[in-house]
Amino acid sequence: MADPLIHRNLFEHSYTISHVVIDGDYAHLSGQLATEIPDGPPTPGTPDVETRRCMDQIRTVLRSIGLEMSNLVRVNLYITNLADLEAINKTYREFFPNGRFPARTCVVVAGLIGGCRIEIEATARIPQGFALPSL
Repeated sequence: MADPLIHRNLFEHSYTISHVVIDGDYAHLSGQLATEIPDGPPTPGTPDVETRRCMDQIRTVLRSIGLEMSNLVRVNLYITNLADLEAINKTYREFFPNGRFPARTCVVVAGLIGGCRIEIEATARIPQGFALPSL
């Protein structure tokens, strides 16, 4: 029988999501939109501001389960304008100072919630023998 899935929400909210679902050796993070406060309303901004807010939230979710950005193995990036990619990449790089980037897909979409330009979802690998904090 497979290990049970572990669902985790960091904040009280009315959304129909879990911030992270842990399935065996992997933590699957829900897509993050740019917000000024955790789970606040979407706050569209420039590509660099939205990227930073999304990545900060991903880091917050990871740290809530004892992981870091270096544990990311895959990132899916949804953007509304391909012309924003250069600015997005410039800010994105700052979150991986060692130059070791997770695998990534970038998809251009017609629109995102709240008029945002960017949504980022991620998957992290949980190291062998790692004890997750009590959830």
